[in-house]
Amino acid sequence: MQFRITLMALLCLSFSLSVQAQTDSSATKNVSFKSRKTLNFTRLELVYQKETVATTGPSYSSSGYRLAGANPSLPGYQSPTYSNVKVPYIRINGGELKRLDKRANMLRPYYVKAPLANEQLTLMNQQRRRGNVQGWSLVGIGTVAAGVGLYSAATKSDNEDSGYSTSLLQGIARVLPGLAIAYAGYALHRYHTEKAKKHLEQSLEIYNKQYYKPLKTDSTLNRAGNADSTALKSLVPKN
Repeated sequence: MQFRITLMALLCLSFSLSVQAQTDSSATKNVSFKSRKTLNFTRLELVYQKETVATTGPSYSSSGYRLAGANPSLPGYQSPTYSNVKVPYIRINGGELKRLDKRANMLRPYYVKAPLANEQLTLMNQQRRRGNVQGWSLVGIGTVAAGVGLYSAATKSDNEDSGYSTSLLQGIARVLPGLAIAYAGYALHRYHTEKAKKHLEQSLEIYNKQYYKPLKTDSTLNRAGNADSTALKSLVPKN
């Protein structure tokens, strides 16, 4: 009886050891597979193309003010104005150009195994948010300040202590600070936009230099092709 119990214990022990060994070997395979670096065989190229965009829509001028309108028959009608801008496109493996979205989310799937390039995209989006929040906020504040200054300069007051006047010099003095603030906001927006553009370009540069690996051509096929061409040349009769 004791012998049977000992035999059963030995069988259970050997079974548990074999299961544990299989589990350890599978775990080792999983670790080695995860630690293996996945190469990116997709080449990405950033290309800028000029596009014509409408700067202002159709409008008409009335009493010195530019008002929205799209009817050419209106008096003082002014056609839309256009300007040329550089728009970023992405070429994948030398293929067709695809327009890049503003947040560059189209590049995220290719940057899964490229953390440094992905970090540059995050910095790019941060710069764009700062430019929109800080820059356009100052533009709005400056525009309001300039409007208030213009209104105060054009308003006559009965209070002699206020000293308001419609003179050109005082009007400029009241409008100029608002215009300066608006221009500073626009310049700040441009500054952050340029920094965002550099981060985008750096992300592509880092990806192609550090993470992109071109596919290797089969040297066996090349050698076979060279051998066939040599054999064919040898069959050609010499004059």
